[in-house]
Amino acid sequence: MTIPAAQGLSADVEARQHTPERDQNASSSPLDSLSQAKRELFAQRLAGRRSESGRPASRIQPMRDRASVWSNSLSPAEERFWMAYTFEGQSSAYHIPVTFRLTGHLDISVLNAALQTVMARHDILRTCYTLLADGELTAVIEEPRAYMFEVAEADGDLPEFLERCTEAPFDLATGPLLRPLLVRQGDDEYVLHITVHHIITDGWSLGNLIDELAAAYHAGIQGSAPDLPELVLQYRDHAIWQRSQSEMFARQAEYWKQALRGVPRDLGLRTDRPRQSRVTVPGRSVTVTFTKAPAVQLARETRTTLFMVLLAAYSVVLGRHADREDVVVGTPIAGRQDPATEPLMGCFINTLVMRTDLSGEPTFRELLKRVRTWTLRAYENQDVPFQQVADTAIERTGVRSTLIQAWLALQNMHNPTLDLAGLNSEDVFVTTDATKFDVTYYITELDKDLELEVEYDSSLFGEATMLAFAEEFASLLEAAASDPDLRLSEVPGAIR
Repeated sequence: MTIPAAQGLSADVEARQHTPERDQNASSSPLDSLSQAKRELFAQRLAGRRSESGRPASRIQPMRDRASVWSNSLSPAEERFWMAYTFEGQSSAYHIPVTFRLTGHLDISVLNAALQTVMARHDILRTCYTLLADGELTAVIEEPRAYMFEVAEADGDLPEFLERCTEAPFDLATGPLLRPLLVRQGDDEYVLHITVHHIITDGWSLGNLIDELAAAYHAGIQGSAPDLPELVLQYRDHAIWQRSQSEMFARQAEYWKQALRGVPRDLGLRTDRPRQSRVTVPGRSVTVTFTKAPAVQLARETRTTLFMVLLAAYSVVLGRHADREDVVVGTPIAGRQDPATEPLMGCFINTLVMRTDLSGEPTFRELLKRVRTWTLRAYENQDVPFQQVADTAIERTGVRSTLIQAWLALQNMHNPTLDLAGLNSEDVFVTTDATKFDVTYYITELDKDLELEVEYDSSLFGEATMLAFAEEFASLLEAAASDPDLRLSEVPGAIR
């Protein structure tokens, strides 16, 4: 799984943000190229809403006293992942790996010192979670200590070895929830592999982790102090702020309650094999690449965004294979509207529900108008935790909601680069054999192409079916771009 894909787990980072949109294709206005969150930030800065230090003013206030044990202070994301860990067991679907192949002279002692610098800066990286005797869940922050990379020799096949390392269980009660590993492959050849539990990270955070590790290593080689961004806040400040937003959450939850009235209980995709009741969902993936020009052209012509075009096409494909005109897709939003949260680590992302109405034989142009309206309103109500939205929409089945069984994440950033002084670095793709949804589309925007990774529940679907899904998606985009006024039934590419 790539780092941007990891953001889609709860999470896709997407301008260093697993946000699902990039509006540069919508019109010629510079503001149109910004996400909703970035437009808000831009407006705040234009209005001069800055603190005395010159930084944009934060709506989150830092805690004056830094405790090591925090009660009633977990964020909704932390609570969600703890519940999943408790009731679903040790699923590697919540383990996020980042891996690089390093060539050159590596000073391991300096690398360890750099890791300790990063760990000391971010309380969330030293946090574990304890359930007290009275049933209260607490966050326990460990004091900084000498964190070190484990150095190992590759045990047989390297990809299989890294996969085993990624899937090794975490203990949320004892931590640590970040597992650093160096695999020695020869003289001046290493593989750096870090696995982090999703409860303390997201894709944006992993980018911060890699950037800070590289900066601290470079400074260590030079014998100087690293020049890292000041942390006005810690993740716990954000979590406590979220817990104080009951009024805003209630207002937004009411919007979602009305918007999701009558929503289907599940997606209803036709499957290759019968659905089974299981806690851990086995996952596989296939990847295809196709030109992005048709989708970009369609976004420009319809004054929408690339994300909206992709969401519309994805919804049509899903609707065809579920025989549904009411399709629900989940997508991640970065959750970092406050500029002071940008350099922090932790799990900030939230899930937005994208409901697409395919009824009435609309043209693709008309469908995009519907998608645009829904998407913009979803951005306006993005703060309320997804679980609160899901619980008001449909009843849960066990710990897992069936509201979202398909996922879409548009990555408009490349994987972060680990730029260690004096070394060549190459990103390494590491797979995991678990997924959280029936079908997930991770779409990465490259210079001229779109790379589509289809992750799927391999207990339900075969590889040939998912490849056909991907091919249909690409064909549908091309046909809709050629003639946006085709009615959906006229758009070719359906697999009946």
